[in-house]
Amino acid sequence: MLDLPQLTGKQRQFIQLLQQQPTVDSLRSHCARHGFDFNFINGFLLSGALDGYVEWQEQSTEAWVLTPKGEEVGGQVPGVALAEQLLQGIRDRVTLQGQLGDRFSQNYGALRREQAVDLIDEGNTALVTVLKPGVLKDYVQRQQVFAAIAQGGSPDDQAAEPLSWLQQQGYITRRVEADYRLTVLPALQTLELSDVVTTLTSELILSGQWQQVQLKPYDIHDAVPDVPYGRPTILTQCIQRIRDIFLNMGFDEMSGYLVESAFWNFDVLFTPQDHPAREVQDTFYLAQPQTLPLPNDANLISQVKQIHEANYGGQWTEAEASRAILRAHTTSSTARRLYQMQGQTGKYFSIDRVFRNETVDRTHLAEFHQIEGVVVGELLSVRTLMGYLTYFYERLGFKQLKFKPAYNPYTEPSLEVLAYHAPSDRYLEVGNSGLFRQEMLQPLGYGDKSTVAWGLGLERIAMLLYDVEKLSDLIGPDIRLDHKTTAS
Repeated sequence: MLDLPQLTGKQRQFIQLLQQQPTVDSLRSHCARHGFDFNFINGFLLSGALDGYVEWQEQSTEAWVLTPKGEEVGGQVPGVALAEQLLQGIRDRVTLQGQLGDRFSQNYGALRREQAVDLIDEGNTALVTVLKPGVLKDYVQRQQVFAAIAQGGSPDDQAAEPLSWLQQQGYITRRVEADYRLTVLPALQTLELSDVVTTLTSELILSGQWQQVQLKPYDIHDAVPDVPYGRPTILTQCIQRIRDIFLNMGFDEMSGYLVESAFWNFDVLFTPQDHPAREVQDTFYLAQPQTLPLPNDANLISQVKQIHEANYGGQWTEAEASRAILRAHTTSSTARRLYQMQGQTGKYFSIDRVFRNETVDRTHLAEFHQIEGVVVGELLSVRTLMGYLTYFYERLGFKQLKFKPAYNPYTEPSLEVLAYHAPSDRYLEVGNSGLFRQEMLQPLGYGDKSTVAWGLGLERIAMLLYDVEKLSDLIGPDIRLDHKTTAS
């Protein structure tokens, strides 16, 4: 029995069309003619909703359809374009190449495989000679059959050879399609369908018409499908959480470039040009482009050159500074920001990807995220630095921290930051920090200022937050972790 209020708009249209004709010889053709989706109507028919209103008989039909290979050729069988030109008497190869363009080689190869054509030279003219004119005509006929199938038509009985050839080449295939013949019963012809309103609008309510119309029932207890939805990855959640902490601490966010010059990644940071970190064993150098332009500031380049040669000896070269790399740390973003600000104070942070030629193991990756932070002001000290970092990690829920003296070319003093990792029962290094050296700050316009800065490992922090044993558990498409953190 039809549940009239629950019928969709398309189902009502279909029933109204059936009421106008006693039989439907082909349901598939009927759907195509009136713009219905066959699978939708087929499901409506097989659901039993029309039992007692329509009798149906299944009848299968066979049809030629294009294969994926046939759909890729763009509506034209390879070889036919050249065949048509040759049948018109055009033989000059230069002319044919000009007319067919990039398709010439493919078309010539198709005809050559059937030994229908060849290339010859007559004097100074290169020609395409026809060896088998009948094959060219066959290609034209094959194209006609192929085009008819592509448009949904049925080839005639005279097309046996083209059909066989097209099938052998993998351009078409035979597909059996289900179809139905319908007979409309009197119960459907006398059925009265009243209009059903599916949307209760403000106009219906204000005008009072909602009392006169038939509203489609809405069952709030119907089960709904469990549709999987996208969720932020663990690292994305960590990034947003850390971003919120720094923003609440009064920091401004900065950004930089994935591809940097060695000048901003090393030289401005007072890293000597023969430092081991600049070797290919530690840094990814680009093959294209191999170099990037230096800043359009001769004074900046001159100061960096003088400071390097005065402190490290040897000759500082622009060629080495111009080499293009995947940035090894986000401190290059800090250097660019300080250069732009020219002595102004402030607090800045970034969370960006960096790249190092590391051996991938339990606690190391070749591509990872670095949390960069810098504070520029007056009379900043190691105590200031430790205070910022302690507050930051406490906001994440870490109570067990250690600071260890370290060495960096561009900070003095320098501190490693370590946090306790329960699964391994030991402290993991989670970042580096320090006060920028005057040799770095002077060329950037900060010779009279003091700074504290840090670079922290996002993935290491995530390991601690989620009690993860190895970094590979945090990346990839199949992350299976309990969503828990040690922080409140």
